[in-house]
Amino acid sequence: MAFSTIDLSRNKLTGDASMLFIPNGSSVIIDISRNMLAFDFSKVKKLSMQYLDMNHNMIYGSIPKAIVDDVNLQFFNASYNRLCGVIPTGGNMNRFDYSSYIHNKCLCGPPLAACK
Repeated sequence: MAFSTIDLSRNKLTGDASMLFIPNGSSVIIDISRNMLAFDFSKVKKLSMQYLDMNHNMIYGSIPKAIVDDVNLQFFNASYNRLCGVIPTGGNMNRFDYSSYIHNKCLCGPPLAACK
């Protein structure tokens, strides 16, 4: 079954939501913000959407380089999670300011502080 919009925000959901990020998926909008979801975001192989809001969860790993290849991505918020590593650059990534990434475990690189 295909859904163009998935909004599971503000529900106290727990567990792994990585199944929402299937290659060649048809979802244009995914909002899983303000839950207690925990999964390794670095294992996401392909993103193809316009809107991804996953703020205020317990998502870990790194931001996958596949996000750079998503030319349709217009909104991205990964703030308030447990993400680490260098923020990928290129593609549409320069459109997202620091507020898309703040309050993570150890993300670094533009638009946040330089990596050590």
